[in-house]
Amino acid sequence: MVFGRVQLRPLDALRRADWKRVHAHFRDPEIAHLNGTPPNRMPLWLLRRILLVDARRPDRATFGIYDEHGAYIGTAELYDLRGEQATLGIIIGEKTHWNQGYGPEAMHALLGHAFRALGLSRVRLTTFADNLRAQAAFRKVGFREVRRIPAREGRTDVVMEIWRDAWRAAALDRDELSRGVLDTATAHE
Repeated sequence: MVFGRVQLRPLDALRRADWKRVHAHFRDPEIAHLNGTPPNRMPLWLLRRILLVDARRPDRATFGIYDEHGAYIGTAELYDLRGEQATLGIIIGEKTHWNQGYGPEAMHALLGHAFRALGLSRVRLTTFADNLRAQAAFRKVGFREVRRIPAREGRTDVVMEIWRDAWRAAALDRDELSRGVLDTATAHE
């Protein structure tokens, strides 16, 4: 699955060097805080085994995120796949790729898979209220806030969702915009 500069590849297609990056991402204290978990301390071989087994579950679709140079930069997944809905999770673990639009591009690719290939009608997610960068990325893709819920350690969960119809409408707008830009550029040549 490709969108913009990113490509999503199944987790079992990750290379050894990619798994070392996954391991580093899961151990990073800042990333762990943003995910509401302690930094992971298990050895790489065990983390890899657990994630691969988890990715094979029928209620999950997990992918590595690769940039335009083929470098692994993070992980995106749909989990709790039930009926016509799922939950989205994403980690752009390479901090050099933060604030550069890779997250929204990866989510566009994943949502295309969710709504087209899997036939889902709704995708939801939960992030922390203090993770403003993530909320901005989710809104950029079309997610809307549904509610806020008190969470542990004084934090607040922000529940967001996007429906297939809203995603399709936004996709049509993106397509029309890109065609309009292309048509305008061609007209001036």
